[in-house]
Amino acid sequence: MSVVMERGLEEFLEDNVIYAIAKVLEEIVKETDIIESPIQTVFHTNKKPQISIYKYIERIKMYSYCSNECFVLALIYIDRVQERNQDVVINSYCVHRFLLACLLMSIKYNDDDYYKNDYYSRVGGITLQELNTLEQELLTLLDYQLFVSQNQYYYYKEKLMKYAQL
Repeated sequence: MSVVMERGLEEFLEDNVIYAIAKVLEEIVKETDIIESPIQTVFHTNKKPQISIYKYIERIKMYSYCSNECFVLALIYIDRVQERNQDVVINSYCVHRFLLACLLMSIKYNDDDYYKNDYYSRVGGITLQELNTLEQELLTLLDYQLFVSQNQYYYYKEKLMKYAQL
């Protein structure tokens, strides 16, 4: 197989993983929107964002220039928040903000180069102060546990690739 074809296939698979992440988050939100959230976090807003999760991810991907691995890591962080904080319900009133904060953390933890928070706040459509608050709260919810083992990363990526093929 030529290098060009391999690269095209690789990009196609990576795009499928990002699509799968959006689908997973949409399914979670569909189920959690009917649940009364026991607590409101700094991630919750008064109204649902107009932009779809997939379009939001596309926007962040287009302007953040981060590695595709960061999107898988962000999903792992969202799962960890849910596991460690049973009373936090991730629904359509907060999923975009959780996604942005988790991506920011994964970019800072995983990538060598990244922008300042004010850039990411503009990409995500929130103020710098809001993003800084979300970042601090996310670190607290994750108990500062940002390391993801290679096994866990590949487990999630494999599941996402299979899900994308459905």
